[in-house]
Amino acid sequence: MLPDLCIPDDVLFRSLEFSAESTRDWMRILSNREINRRAGMSNEQRRRSFTAGRIALRTMLGEALDLAPIDVPLTVLPSGRLACKGTDLFLSLAHSGDLAVAVASHRNVGFDLEIIREKPSSLLDYILADEEREHVHQLDLDTDRSLFLCWTVKEAVLKANGTGLRRSPRSVRVHIDLAASTARVKDPTDHEWDVHFGLSDGYVAALAVEPTP
Repeated sequence: MLPDLCIPDDVLFRSLEFSAESTRDWMRILSNREINRRAGMSNEQRRRSFTAGRIALRTMLGEALDLAPIDVPLTVLPSGRLACKGTDLFLSLAHSGDLAVAVASHRNVGFDLEIIREKPSSLLDYILADEEREHVHQLDLDTDRSLFLCWTVKEAVLKANGTGLRRSPRSVRVHIDLAASTARVKDPTDHEWDVHFGLSDGYVAALAVEPTP
């Protein structure tokens, strides 16, 4: 289940859980290009995630733009980031397991979602910059939850920044407020981002938004 997190009023948000029973109806919403891309995926989990993500995005934007979902003019930019032609909306997609989330805003946004699972404890220090370690290790969380919280917050910012994990997570520095479920984050160019996050027993989700002037 998707953890609760605060969504600012100017951010469109849609979550969706994959359903095999709905796939036939969903296929009518995908564009021909998306159907062909889906067909070329050899991994079933990847096909499920791709389908749920595009349906979440198309239905959300269709409602916002008063369009049928299939008529939403999605395009892929040279950077690999999705855009909606004729609008100045920033878009972001995330999926993990059978959950998918789509967000959009006139402010730059990035979203990430991860299943919390057991990882080597050394991976936490691997993704942290030197100046973050003391702060993160003092958080009242076990190592796996600290790892996936930091990872998800950092990846949300890198997605908003347009680079994704082509940049090292160490290049993003976080300061986390667990009580408020927020983080203040600097990206590789020292640009600051506000991040809202949610933690449950199984998932962590993070929404990065460019601060208002």
